[in-house]
Parts: sequence; C-alpha cells; structure tokens
Amino acid sequence: MIAFTSLQDAENGSLFYMDCRFLSPVRYFCESPDTVCLIFSEKPTGLPERIFLMPDGRQYDYRAFIYTLSPDAEVCRLRSAPAENQSGRPETDGCADHSAFSKDSAHMQGSESSEKEYYIVRGVTDDIQEVRKNFRVYVSFRTSVYFDYDPKEVLVTIKDIGCGGFLFVSDKKYQPGETLSVVLFDSRNPLLVKARIRKLRPVRKEGRYGYGCEYIDLNPQAEARIRNYVFHTEVLQVKAKES
Repeated sequence: MIAFTSLQDAENGSLFYMDCRFLSPVRYFCESPDTVCLIFSEKPTGLPERIFLMPDGRQYDYRAFIYTLSPDAEVCRLRSAPAENQSGRPETDGCADHSAFSKDSAHMQGSESSEKEYYIVRGVTDDIQEVRKNFRVYVSFRTSVYFDYDPKEVLVTIKDIGCGGFLFVSDKKYQPGETLSVVLFDSRNPLLVKARIRKLRPVRKEGRYGYGCEYIDLNPQAEARIRNYVFHTEVLQVKAKES
C-alpha cells in the first residue's frame, strides 16, 4: 500500500551503482526513516540489488545512502506534479545511456496535474542507523593524509566527520581496506589519527571520488577531542541556521 497520492509529495534524487557510477535521476518518497519508494514512469528493468540514493540539493553533494531494493515493482496511480528543475543531476557528460530510467524525468515533469500510472520500487537501508550511531557533522576543509604504502603527503578535502569516522573526497582513486593517517583540525593543535577506507561513496562531480573511513586504534584522548569537535561544530551550525 502506497502512503502518498501525488508526485508533489516526492523528492528529486540521483541513483548510483555500488561502484559509484551514475545510474539515473529519480523521484522518491521516504515511506519511513529506513524505507524509500523509488518512482518510475516505466517498469524498470535491470535494476541492481543495491544502490546509492543521493538526495538533490547542494547540501547533499557528499551525502548518499545505500538501499537494498525489492525485486518487484508495484503499480500505482499518482497525480503528476508541475515541471521542476532537477538541478542535482551529476555534472558529467560521460554517463552511459540509461534510457530505461532517464525517460522518467520527462514523463514526470508534465505541466498538467493529471493522474498517471507509475511503478514503485521499495528500498530499505541500514545506513540511517549507522548515521545515528556515529553522529557526524558536515564540514569542508583541506587536510593531509599519509597512506601506509606511500609516505608522501596527499591533500584531500574532508566533507563530514563524526565520532566513528569521516568522509574525504579526492581526484585520486583508492580502494576499501587501504589504511592511512590523517591530520585533523587546525595546524596549531593538530591531531594525527589512523584510519581505514571502509566504503566508496558517490560524488556529484565528475572526476571526484568519495571515501568513507573508520578510525583505527583511537585512544581515549583522541576520541574525546573528536567528540568535542563534532558537538561544538553542531552547536555552531545550528546557531548559524537560526540567525
């Protein structure tokens, strides 16, 4: 049973394969904190079992969630929404032809609000629980990392940081399992911690790659500094939004 009746209730997003290649723009509806309904104007074929869903919007350029998709599509009738600009699509001309999916945008952006038949594919995620467990803040600062196999300094940009790990983006390709040391915070009182690349993460910019990392052998003093930084940054960000 679908809990919504109109595409006006849906949000725009982008789907990515698990290797972080762009798959398709999509409309979706969050049925619960852990369940999403992906909306297609044609019956989807060849969908992978697991995908990344990245919400549209500049604030989500480095935030995506992994969903396991149901094998079957449910048919429902929805009222179409007025045309909208899906500005969050990846900035790339090198995407493969995804005609089975890319037609959705045109079909779902009709200027008239009429009822049409759509196909719903549900997805379930456990990423939400991980985010709740490892509270993080979204930041953007350049820093140095040193990979265990190569002592040379590499500059990367950290886009989020939490009590359990961080995400950095780079124009270089790395692999899950690779270990590194990262310099956190400012140069006046830097903190050098060990970490391991745990997951690849999609980035909505061509030629950039995202890497989700977890800390390794974090001592209590370092953990306390990171926790204080995360909560202090969260307080400042909330105040900035309210002002």
